Amino acid sequence: MDKEGGFVNRPRLLDGSNYDYWKSRMSAFLKLIDNRTWKAVLKCWQHPVALDADGNMTVVLKPEEE
Repeated sequence: MDKEGGFVNRPRLLDGSNYDYWKSRMSAFLKLIDNRTWKAVLKCWQHPVALDADGNMTVVLKPEEE
């Protein structure tokens, strides 16, 4: 059932009818996950890159940690 506040693990989907309301709910949802999550949205997260022997950034993406 689609009730307000019924989604704890996932936010409501944007259906195109009320963007301003959805935007405020989505930002609150992301802030509740983790403060770093919201900072990544604001600062535009970038994938970590590998460094060469001199310490310079390369175009090679750093592998994901398992």
